[in-house]
Amino acid sequence: MTRGYHDIGGDPAGPIPITDLPWLHWEKQVEAVRNLLGDGTRRLLSLDEMRRGFESFGADKYRALSFYRRRLEAMLDVLIEKDVITSAEFDAETAQLRPRWQHAIQAEEPHHDHDHDHDHDHPALVIEDEAGNIEGQILIDALQNLLVARGLLAGEEVRREIEKIESPGVHLGAKIVARAWTDADYKTRLLANGKSGAAELGIAVGEAQLIVVENTAELHNLVCCTLCSCYPRSILGQPPSWYISKAYRARAVREPRAVLAEFGLALPQSVQLVVHDSNADMRYLVLPEPPPDSAALTEAELAARVTRDAMIGVAR
Repeated sequence: MTRGYHDIGGDPAGPIPITDLPWLHWEKQVEAVRNLLGDGTRRLLSLDEMRRGFESFGADKYRALSFYRRRLEAMLDVLIEKDVITSAEFDAETAQLRPRWQHAIQAEEPHHDHDHDHDHDHPALVIEDEAGNIEGQILIDALQNLLVARGLLAGEEVRREIEKIESPGVHLGAKIVARAWTDADYKTRLLANGKSGAAELGIAVGEAQLIVVENTAELHNLVCCTLCSCYPRSILGQPPSWYISKAYRARAVREPRAVLAEFGLALPQSVQLVVHDSNADMRYLVLPEPPPDSAALTEAELAARVTRDAMIGVAR
């Protein structure tokens, strides 16, 4: 079986760009529109169709596009293929929107390349320049306008969905971890079924399944996604930019100890290291070891100690 160009686990890659990048409005808008089109009412766009879109780009286009631009382009391809919108309508709508942004685009032209051929190399993470971000905004606005005109979306819906996807955060995962640290019976149930364990705390896990893996003095767990960006968004929010980078996706399964060293975590060779590759059917949450003074802390105080990186496994 030939491995697709989107499956980069084990490929050579350089250093991981550990600094987090901001999540821009057009990127949030792409995610919100995608979520709404795939909800139980509309069913216009499935995860499998999006993945097929990525796999139809060809290697050069896939590698040249930034993460959210890939999601946007795949969404457009699927919707056009299914006759939800047409190419002609979309081109006409973008042409109407461009004059509003023309001044900003021209202001960037002396400094940036706008054709997005990306001849320069982005070995770790393709990052849009300002003109690329403007282009992304134009494209998602055009798509949203067409969908609203057809009665398939409402503009207010998109705003509410953006607010919804901004609301999950590390505190939800930390709440789960802190309860597991203080309640042995709950930890047993959580490790048996992460989704139902989260539900006990009133936390809804939107992903297919949540698998919780426990760190011990002898065992350390690390989570990645070599295919795309599978991540427990409903309890941790959006993945950090380094998690979706080529370098992390490629190297985490090939040289995990070296990857952890770049995050400042040097594991003794005596500690077993297990790498978990997330996919469409399952997400992973690392249950870190409790701090040494956990018995003296309240559950809320323990939750405040839990970090996002510890729940991914790049910190201990």
